[in-house]
Amino acid sequence: RDGGSRRYPWGDTKPNEEHGNFNWVNYAPTPAGSHPKSASAWGVEDLIGDAWEWTCTPFGPFPGFQAMENYPGYSTDFFDDKHFVMKGASWATHEKLVRPSFRNWYQDRYPYHFGKFRLVTN
Repeated sequence: RDGGSRRYPWGDTKPNEEHGNFNWVNYAPTPAGSHPKSASAWGVEDLIGDAWEWTCTPFGPFPGFQAMENYPGYSTDFFDDKHFVMKGASWATHEKLVRPSFRNWYQDRYPYHFGKFRLVTN
């Protein structure tokens, strides 16, 4: 987040197809720069959508976490230091899940996680 002033990279407007490729609109990643209205305060586009962004952060509970009574295993089974956090959203992520607090997870050797990474040059 850019100093806490924006809910999403592009601002406070709810996510829609102008802001990224999610919600099964394209069923595959789109070319970089396809969503200029997704630009962050620094001009970075496509931060949400197309694929989840890999991190090296182990997937674990936030402070105060409590498992859901009716589905206790969904998160706690993955707090094992073998799963890592993914941020953002993929083309197959429902628009209601597109929010800064939503995290997904992956294992480093699992080939089907809709993940991506960024290369930055000067």
